[in-house]
Amino acid sequence: MGMLNDIKILDFSHVYFGPYATMVMADMGAEVLKIEPPWGELARLYPPHFGGVSSVFHYLDRNKKSISLNLKDPKAKEIVLELVKQCDVVVENFKRGTMEKLGLGYEDIKKVKPDIIYASLSGFGLDGPYKDRPSFAPIAGSYTGWYRLTGDNVDPKGPPIVPAAWHGDLDPGLWAVIGVLGAIRHRDKTGEGQLIDVSQIDCMLAQTGVQITGYTLSGKLPYERSLERIMGPTTFGVFEASDGYVYIAADPNMHQRLMMALGVDDLGEGRTVLDNWVKDRTVQECVDGIVPYSIPVAPILQIDQTLEDPHVKARGTIVEVEHKTAGKVTMPGFPLKMSATPGEIKYAAPLLGEHTAEVLKDLLGYSDEEIETLRKAAIITVA
Repeated sequence: MGMLNDIKILDFSHVYFGPYATMVMADMGAEVLKIEPPWGELARLYPPHFGGVSSVFHYLDRNKKSISLNLKDPKAKEIVLELVKQCDVVVENFKRGTMEKLGLGYEDIKKVKPDIIYASLSGFGLDGPYKDRPSFAPIAGSYTGWYRLTGDNVDPKGPPIVPAAWHGDLDPGLWAVIGVLGAIRHRDKTGEGQLIDVSQIDCMLAQTGVQITGYTLSGKLPYERSLERIMGPTTFGVFEASDGYVYIAADPNMHQRLMMALGVDDLGEGRTVLDNWVKDRTVQECVDGIVPYSIPVAPILQIDQTLEDPHVKARGTIVEVEHKTAGKVTMPGFPLKMSATPGEIKYAAPLLGEHTAEVLKDLLGYSDEEIETLRKAAIITVA
């Protein structure tokens, strides 16, 4: 039994930010009703397609039910408001003002569902001078120092560097989940719903909190503080082996054990001793030589190698999902191992409008004839 199996979420979100949040909650058992326009949400359309759907959509929109509505039609809005009455949470990440124009903003929804939890996801938040600006993940990463900090790790005088993966979407998505879970807990205790304002900028500032706090206390940027490092052996970082790269993370209190692993009496200054030891060995030889001494070490893998790693396979984190048009889709499953309420992938990403008729019938009591009338009027799409 999923831990959120009694929670219904009406999901208007698209692309990465919102869909990641609702995917996590769907894996935790929530019933997620994904509202899509007749042409499908944007992430469906990213090339290349696999079974007619992008890889992004296959991952982020698993475990969801697709309801395709033309929200510009008054009848579609009526359907949404009927659905809201049976839902616990609304999630949206449209451009600011869009939901209000549709008559589906927080104040509109509260009128039909006073205890609704309404998560409004945006780049800059619901107030402040930039609130009306559109945003994507790299905008948040740029404003909050991530790209400059990453570049400074390589060369403070060089260009900023865009890190891998869209953390400006994914990290705030996880904060949205945290906010919704906290709001559900509050509602269950008090009966009170609330508006949750999730800003990419705010969340990415929180993710940069260690660096920001270090700056505010010292008055120096992270790279400036790194230049003041106490001289001694450099035993933490990327090292090049004969056939690839390895990350060694030996803190000073591990230096005695590291010397035993390397078979040396002195680690010297800088990184010369460790560089020389690593470069004459394969990645696997480096890992095998250091692991017995309880020092953190890892091969730096491409994701194709990661998928074949015996520990990854043993943990069962990578799963296969059967999709109606794409066949078997391999992806990471729910990453937490919970003894009483494990996460679960019940079904693959939906076809556009795959669940429109089911939801209208089962939740709202519409007849086949009424559904067909709505389809002919282009108010709904039925897969």
